[in-house]
Amino acid sequence: MKPLVFNSTPLIYITKIGLNRIFEELVGEKLTSPSIKHEIVDECKRKGVADATVLERLFQKNVFKIVKPENPVFLETLLQTRGLHVTDAEVLAIAKERSGIVIIDDEVARKTAKIYGIAYTGIPYILVKAVSQGLITKERVRQAINDMIFAGWRCSVETYAKIMESAEKLGDNE
Repeated sequence: MKPLVFNSTPLIYITKIGLNRIFEELVGEKLTSPSIKHEIVDECKRKGVADATVLERLFQKNVFKIVKPENPVFLETLLQTRGLHVTDAEVLAIAKERSGIVIIDDEVARKTAKIYGIAYTGIPYILVKAVSQGLITKERVRQAINDMIFAGWRCSVETYAKIMESAEKLGDNE
């Protein structure tokens, strides 16, 4: 099973809607970079963001393994991409080095992943995977997507339809 390499947006929004237990129960190795932890825990705690404490507990429980990119040349190559943030480049590099799947919603990062042959997906994949593993119901996926959109997560109508279609195909796990 390929490791899942998380960027900040999926961690933030799944936590914002109260489904952070998915991270603990989801089968497989979950990785992220030190910069992601710093961004979503340290910086957000400093700003008083409520979900930072929840995310901090997940890191304390070692739900996520923090790893650094090992190939500085590849990382530097990625960083030359206009609009690609350091955190995005780091998780892309980690996913490439470990033959993982990067969980990322940023469009520039997704296009960059495609160019370099890095497997990528986003929040919907995690929610559908949670349904397939019996962690949540397909009805909860519908509610989760709506809650995330209400919380500020951007999702096109086409993406919304695809998410609902994927969840519907899985069947219910009550």
